[in-house]
Amino acid sequence: MIRLSRQGWNNVLIFATLLLIILFNQSGKFLSDAPDSESNLLLPADIPVMKMEFGHHQLERIGQGWRLRPATAATEAQLQQLVNQWQSASMQALGPGRLESPIVVVVWLAGESQGRVYSIQQSADGLLVAQQGQLYQLPGADLSNFVPAGVY
Repeated sequence: MIRLSRQGWNNVLIFATLLLIILFNQSGKFLSDAPDSESNLLLPADIPVMKMEFGHHQLERIGQGWRLRPATAATEAQLQQLVNQWQSASMQALGPGRLESPIVVVVWLAGESQGRVYSIQQSADGLLVAQQGQLYQLPGADLSNFVPAGVY
């Protein structure tokens, strides 16, 4: 057995605690095997959407429901389905690029100080999405599932 003074044991405990703190803080970097699954989602599924802006139209969370201003013929169930489409959409990276005549959508998530800006455009193969200079594709997606009727 190692014989240390009381001060020596205190130092051992302090350094052991610091090492554990560093280990737990860094464990997410080397234990996470799934960064690809989160990166291919259009929006994170676990962070609530607070507001979506489609030009001068705004889709806002009101309690558990949704409201579109200025109002269109869309029902609250259709608006909820639209938000669910955004949060469950899986996209494929195409590389750097821009869209020629897109619809600009700003999505505000809970806990984020700035909105995420997306440019979307319908193509023959699905929906093209540009964000931060990168171009993505949502295969088989239709623009009407991602933008409320009467907005585009």
